[in-house]
Amino acid sequence: MTEIVAEISGNHGGSLDNAFRLIDAAAEAGADTVKFQCFDPIRLAERRSHNPEVLALAGGIPLVTLYARTHTPAHWFSKLIEHATRHSLKWFSSVFDPRDVDFLEMIGCPRYKISAFEMLDWDIIKAVRETGKPIVMSVRPMPGVTILRATDYRGAMAPLGLSAHGAIAPHRDAPMVEYHLKLDDVETPDGEFSLTLAQMAPLIRNIKKWEMMR
Repeated sequence: MTEIVAEISGNHGGSLDNAFRLIDAAAEAGADTVKFQCFDPIRLAERRSHNPEVLALAGGIPLVTLYARTHTPAHWFSKLIEHATRHSLKWFSSVFDPRDVDFLEMIGCPRYKISAFEMLDWDIIKAVRETGKPIVMSVRPMPGVTILRATDYRGAMAPLGLSAHGAIAPHRDAPMVEYHLKLDDVETPDGEFSLTLAQMAPLIRNIKKWEMMR
């Protein structure tokens, strides 16, 4: 079964009520899971300050300013988790610093996402591995780097998921697909690569139809 994840990201625009609305929309669209992002804007800006790809994507906006606009405050998490649970949605979170992992361990985060920009950041990978929790990792193609699809020691293929920043359908064997969700009436830096409820719902319906046809 393909798990369908609705990425909340910073599309709440700094409003807890909007974050609740996004969770409501994820449930209405038929998602299985919502994913949050846990980071401190200053620490994240410092960690990424020498990454030319990140700086290019920021378009000249200071990283600390950008991340302050997409920040999900730590004191929201318990409320967000409770709201997701009321919809019978699972949840997990992206982490960007070992201290993010420390915080989320205190509230029982069931698994962790490591973004493509941190895919080679051993401090974060080590912190997550030490929790013993499952890891979801994005992998970004890089010049000169060949990424092989891994096998286990018995030769079985490790399944791959898909992080979709647009109207993309997953491969039928993908164990997970992630779509960024946004509200129609809230403009945010993440909105450009996110889907509205009206856009996401038919994609999810199609995925579930494929599942039934297997």
